[in-house]
Amino acid sequence: MIPNKILEGIERLDPLPVTARKLADMLGSEEPNMREIAKVVEYDAAVAANILRVANSAAYGGRYRVQNIRHAIVRLGTANLLTIVLGEYLRVFNLPEPIFALTENDLYLHSAASALMVKAMAREARGTMPPNASIAALLHDIGKLIMVRYLKADVAAMLSLCKDKNITFVEAEREMLGYDHAEVGGAVARKWGFPDEITWAIENHHRVVPGGSGPVLDAVMLANYAAKSMGAGLGAEGLNLSIDYAGSRQRLGLTMKGFERACAQAAIWLDEQKKDVYSAA
Repeated sequence: MIPNKILEGIERLDPLPVTARKLADMLGSEEPNMREIAKVVEYDAAVAANILRVANSAAYGGRYRVQNIRHAIVRLGTANLLTIVLGEYLRVFNLPEPIFALTENDLYLHSAASALMVKAMAREARGTMPPNASIAALLHDIGKLIMVRYLKADVAAMLSLCKDKNITFVEAEREMLGYDHAEVGGAVARKWGFPDEITWAIENHHRVVPGGSGPVLDAVMLANYAAKSMGAGLGAEGLNLSIDYAGSRQRLGLTMKGFERACAQAAIWLDEQKKDVYSAA
């Protein structure tokens, strides 16, 4: 059970930017109105400029450069727009996280790598990747932001517990604290009013269920594993996690070679993100 101190921290968490909240409300629409989405974005100059930049980046760019917001929106779609806006929001929290042995920028780069991996997997998968998967992947470790603000824990003790009991890092979190960062992240997503499938994936990205629990969760678990494999946000946990690697791949229609190609492509896109992060430092 999440203690009151952490729940109160969630209540005090910096609110989502207005643009992000409005876009999140539009996620549930079966046929989003591009004109209405453009109105939301056009009046936020900083967001509009960033969306144009990302729409023309290596990860999202098409054959031609887009010159205005409406064309960028058509290229990106609502879910990608929200992923971009939320990514900028996460960059504000570029503080070290000693509980998880993450240094400055580690959490943001891990989140960015995970979202990019979802996009890369979508190119390789035989089926259709759920639009909300990139948002869930970006936010899957949001609970760590809360825990590092309001909790003091000994990472060495957690690692020792992992070794002594041969358990994963997140299992050590649950044993020592009574809850884990995924559970806290789910509470944050619920407070922000995200769709149930996003909240579910965040809350359960460390729980392997036989037969899977839906494509969004499969995508997030693979994206988290891939991001760590790229060295983005390894931290104390490293690759000490449970994952149904083969099952998640198969359910998403990904071959092993397709997954490997997606990892390589996401790593290339992540290098571009790193240049932006460190040039702004």
